[in-house]
Amino acid sequence: MKTITRLSAAALAACLALLAPAVPANAATTTVDNATAGQFTAGADWGTSAWSAQRYGADYRFAAPNTTTSDAAWFKASIATAGAHLVEVWYPADAGYNSATPFLVATADGTRSVVVDQRSGGGRWVSLGTFTLSAGDYNVVGVSRWTSQPGYVVADAVRITSSAGTPAFSLPLARGALPRSEYDDPHHDYPAIDLPVGTGTPVYAVRAGTVTVIDDSLCGRGINLTGTDGAIYTYCHFSSWSVSGGASVGAGQQIGLSGNTGNSTGPHLHFGIRTGSTRRCPQNFLLALYDGATPPAASSLPTTGCFYATRSAEPVIPLG
Repeated sequence: MKTITRLSAAALAACLALLAPAVPANAATTTVDNATAGQFTAGADWGTSAWSAQRYGADYRFAAPNTTTSDAAWFKASIATAGAHLVEVWYPADAGYNSATPFLVATADGTRSVVVDQRSGGGRWVSLGTFTLSAGDYNVVGVSRWTSQPGYVVADAVRITSSAGTPAFSLPLARGALPRSEYDDPHHDYPAIDLPVGTGTPVYAVRAGTVTVIDDSLCGRGINLTGTDGAIYTYCHFSSWSVSGGASVGAGQQIGLSGNTGNSTGPHLHFGIRTGSTRRCPQNFLLALYDGATPPAASSLPTTGCFYATRSAEPVIPLG
């Protein structure tokens, strides 16, 4: 794993800024604001504010964190057809708000929690990921107060888009987090790549699959994502997970926050691909995703040419 220079505050803020994904023109979209009549509920400890110019609509709701109860504020939506839906949230960002706000999504197979840093990336639609939702009129997205981090948690608006046009693939980071040139860098002495982003940067599933959690001294907190193609997509050095082991995720769903855990000399995301026990160079796969093209099959990716073969000091992250 290469040494990562720690980012300045300005660079870190830029890395954390999320680009809202395009909504397909033929997709059914539902937007719910905190002021939408009958579609938002919150307890007595939730206040109302119009202080931030980044708000959606006339105002937004806020509450102090609570380490003993969730006391979630809920956005209710009418889901016309069961299936995959893109879930996005809007919130005003401020340095005094919460850096680990739990957003709850009521999926068809249970409630999923996605942690969002509300100190940055506000004033735009931010993707929580793609989730399988049941049909009906019910509380779909909640904002929980259950976080140990300081600063207000904020509930402003949500947008839910049906599966029409849902992408099959996603970059592991928001497209604006890094320039294209970072996705073809060589690794140390085996096929993989290190992507230099600050701690707390949202990390996404590159394709649909099933999650296995990693927690060891080399990878640190990480995930093996077994894709629907059978390949294993490995993520390492998370500061925290956004999904639990055994969860099924869709392309573009947030699975963790980047960090510096495990054998790491600075905040970054380690990413690798393997088929069976064969490690593959992920660079061409990632470059295709960055360019908006269909990536090559994992089994066709090269096994050499993407690392410094003469270096041997770095430990190899286990296949898991």
